[in-house]
Amino acid sequence: MNKFKFWLNNARTVALPQSVMPAIMALCIIGSQSSWGGFWQFGQGYFSLPLAIIALIGIVCAHLSVNLFDDYFDYKNAGIESREKLNRAGMRARIGKALYLAEGKATLAETRRVASLFGLVAIVAGGAILYFRGLPVIILAACGGFLGFFYSAKPFMFCYRGMGELVTGIIFGPLLMLGMGQAAAGIFDPGLGLISVAVGLLVINILYTHSIMDAAPDESVGKKTLATILHTPTKMLAGSFVFNFFPYAFVVLAVVLGWVSPWVLVSFVTLPMAVSLFKLMIDYCEENTKGLPPAQTKIKWWMGPMSNWDGIVAAGIDWFMIRWFLARNMLTYLVLLISIGAFIN
Repeated sequence: MNKFKFWLNNARTVALPQSVMPAIMALCIIGSQSSWGGFWQFGQGYFSLPLAIIALIGIVCAHLSVNLFDDYFDYKNAGIESREKLNRAGMRARIGKALYLAEGKATLAETRRVASLFGLVAIVAGGAILYFRGLPVIILAACGGFLGFFYSAKPFMFCYRGMGELVTGIIFGPLLMLGMGQAAAGIFDPGLGLISVAVGLLVINILYTHSIMDAAPDESVGKKTLATILHTPTKMLAGSFVFNFFPYAFVVLAVVLGWVSPWVLVSFVTLPMAVSLFKLMIDYCEENTKGLPPAQTKIKWWMGPMSNWDGIVAAGIDWFMIRWFLARNMLTYLVLLISIGAFIN
């Protein structure tokens, strides 16, 4: 049991809401657009709770597998020297990743085996869904698996080529949500498609917000991210504008076209969070351009939970974490509100 907990912790179960919440939201939307024919009804257009549960298990295991393979290839390709170099460059917010490898608590071979085991469970779940739903859902799952595995694996190594943010958004947005819709009801819902793009953009926003604040140390060690590719503050902020505000445009479009319930517009109560985050990114870029240390910012109740804030302030990384928390909380609340709104007619 202790070994099981050890590997769950290493696989970063704390990140599971990034996949589980969009999956559940997809179920809420597709459930409102399909029929219920009984617990054991697997016909196309009928919502199947058993297949939805199997798909969710597969998604969770695939996510954990990808996280461990990311650690495995990260260390295999660059080694512990890379982490030390990043730490010397001032990347304090990243020093907690894969400490179990850095401290010798597990080997690369063990990490590969456990990652493969999680992946095998995901494949078995996919096989069960393939039997009932056919090729479309497996094609989506295969695309997600390919992008996830080669996120840091050779020869593609997407995260090393400045495509990490975009790949992650595609996986946890359209591929995951459309795949869940296919698994649960065997249908493609255009409203779910538009909402999945909005979710994907907000997932990208979390990573992109991080990469803007890490742009200087990333460039110093030759690491490519979307922020380092855009390079200038003006272009970085243009990207931040897109990832913060375009998701709301896709939600509106889905409502205008009549593909989702108008009640999903309740998600617009999160818009002040987007405005606040974008303003904070402008402030950060201006301060960074002038060579000034990032200013401290007071948190507001409507920004959502920010755990261990006193400890974060004491560590001197409040300027970083308030922006990261805002990006995360905006995605969390938007997903919850759309999930609720999708059921209201």
